[in-house]
Amino acid sequence: MWEMQPGEKFASPATRKGTLELFYVQSGTLTLGVKDHLYRVKTGCSATARTDVPHFYENQGESPLVLFMTVHEKAS
Repeated sequence: MWEMQPGEKFASPATRKGTLELFYVQSGTLTLGVKDHLYRVKTGCSATARTDVPHFYENQGESPLVLFMTVHEKAS
């Protein structure tokens, strides 16, 4: 479980080639930036993203964001 406060942002460089992340938002809205695309994932929704490119997670809302994230790294 990951809790982000309003205004909090976590930026990440590209991860290992083929890495996928699965997100589930328990409360709040996740703003997910992947390369040049921006996605909003609302409470009760989920998303997957290839994160082998620069990406970020952000809480642009006014209340805490609670999310679960699973990372799958492709075996080398």
